[in-house]
Amino acid sequence: MAKTSTGSAHVTADAVADWLRSQGIPFRGPFRSQAKRIVFVIEKHIFLESELLELLGQNKLDRDGIQQLARRLESMNSSQ
Repeated sequence: MAKTSTGSAHVTADAVADWLRSQGIPFRGPFRSQAKRIVFVIEKHIFLESELLELLGQNKLDRDGIQQLARRLESMNSSQ
């Protein structure tokens, strides 16, 4: 499990990982990026913990919600 500077960040990474497991969604992580952010790899996408927590809070942390987030992020990145 990723080690973080605060216990609360560790707990939220655990919550995301537990939820993904319960949904049967394969993932890798959590990892700490060079920028010291917690990230997860789902399919070919890298998501910030905060993005996945937002989906979890909206009760959309499922395959459809993750695919929608990935499309939204790809469209934002392609327009830059």
